[in-house]
Amino acid sequence: MNHALKNSIAYRFIRAANSVNKTLNNKLSPYDIAIEQRATLEIIKFEEDVNQTKIANLLGKDKTTISRSLNSLEKKGLISKSEITGDKRSNKVELTKEGEDILENTIDEVTSYRESLNAKLTKEEIESFFKILDKLEL
Repeated sequence: MNHALKNSIAYRFIRAANSVNKTLNNKLSPYDIAIEQRATLEIIKFEEDVNQTKIANLLGKDKTTISRSLNSLEKKGLISKSEITGDKRSNKVELTKEGEDILENTIDEVTSYRESLNAKLTKEEIESFFKILDKLEL
């Protein structure tokens, strides 16, 4: 490759992210859930006062995309949404028993892959990588 893409941070970053997403989605396919949906379930489980806006902010996605994702998770029976009293524009989002089960059943796959990525780098490289990622988040 002898053109501008070879030295493009954006291109190399997207390519690496796509590789990670593809691998994780393949590992999660037997559970009928995509990695981004699983990340949403993880946020719902571990964050306080979760709603669509908070999930969108944490994942760096727009509210419309998150709304579609939440509707899909609700149809699968993995989450429930309920209107927050006095605010018709915002819904409280909670995991169902099935959502909890999916997180539990996929934790080994996800943890194993996260550890395999971490094992490729030293502690110092990971810290530097995170600092660089923070700088790239405009």
